[in-house]
Amino acid sequence: MIKRFIIMVMIAAMTASALLISGCDDSDSNNKKVAIAFPNTTPSWQRNGEAMMKTLQEEGFTVDLQFAGTSDEQINQVKEIIETQPNCLVIGAIDGAAFVDVLERAKELNVPIIAFDRIILNTDAVNYYASFDNEAIGEAMGEYLEAALNLKGEGGPYNIEFFAGAPSDNNAHLFFKNSMAVLEPYIKSGKLICLSGQTDFNSVATADWNSDNAKTRIKNLLDTYYNAGQPLHAVLSPNDDIAGVILAEMQARNMSLPLISGLDADPAAIERIKAGQQTFTVSKSPELLTNKCVRMIKAVVEGTDPDINDVSTYNNGKITVPAYLCTPYIIDKDNVNNN
Repeated sequence: MIKRFIIMVMIAAMTASALLISGCDDSDSNNKKVAIAFPNTTPSWQRNGEAMMKTLQEEGFTVDLQFAGTSDEQINQVKEIIETQPNCLVIGAIDGAAFVDVLERAKELNVPIIAFDRIILNTDAVNYYASFDNEAIGEAMGEYLEAALNLKGEGGPYNIEFFAGAPSDNNAHLFFKNSMAVLEPYIKSGKLICLSGQTDFNSVATADWNSDNAKTRIKNLLDTYYNAGQPLHAVLSPNDDIAGVILAEMQARNMSLPLISGLDADPAAIERIKAGQQTFTVSKSPELLTNKCVRMIKAVVEGTDPDINDVSTYNNGKITVPAYLCTPYIIDKDNVNNN
């Protein structure tokens, strides 16, 4: 579904210089066109897009907000958007590797691109990146499990299994890589034991972030490796949806629940934490990120430099993309009632 929101107020006068649109002249209005291309794969994308649009409209911008359910649909949308030559295009990529060709046209037409939440890969047409510190998220997940299991002390050995997000999402790779940088030494030392032996990203990835895929995999793991009373002490889960299906499957088998990570601070996850089922989640405040991206958009459109706090982390395979990284935080039993 395509939503187009255009605010124009025209006041005639004797000369062209007196033509106003929302308090700006005609050229100013034409220079305040913003397009946003987001997935509609989760409700949070819808909320983020609509919140960003509302804020931009209140500041006098014309906004074209479009949602897509598949990568192909999003690519076609972005192709059409680029031909309208917006003054800034924000993309929340379904497949970060799919934009190489289409963004060459954006570069030709001087359309600035901001990647939102997910980096866009293998192109020099991306100007900025607005996200959370995804490396810090992965590291925090690993360090929380490390501390909870007392791995630096006398803890272990413990059985652990690993899950990761979609291969098409660069964030999933970062979460997993930085979690494993913390946990892998304990696998080598024998404090952590992965009975399945599945510890590389490709073995544990969850296609499309689809929790049904994770449900199938956890069933197979439990049937194959944990069907003779073997306990599963910990699970590295890349988000709350996947944590939820893992916990539900283990509850259905009357198994003791593991320490388990999550991400997104979904309402269901918050309730699981309160109930003592899910160990923790990492909160990525949507308000913080959308508000930051709005400020970046405004700077780009007005021809000033956006606030940037990272110029070295996000090499997309072609260039290192200047980024602003918001700070996530952990929610567990100790602070869940404050959220």
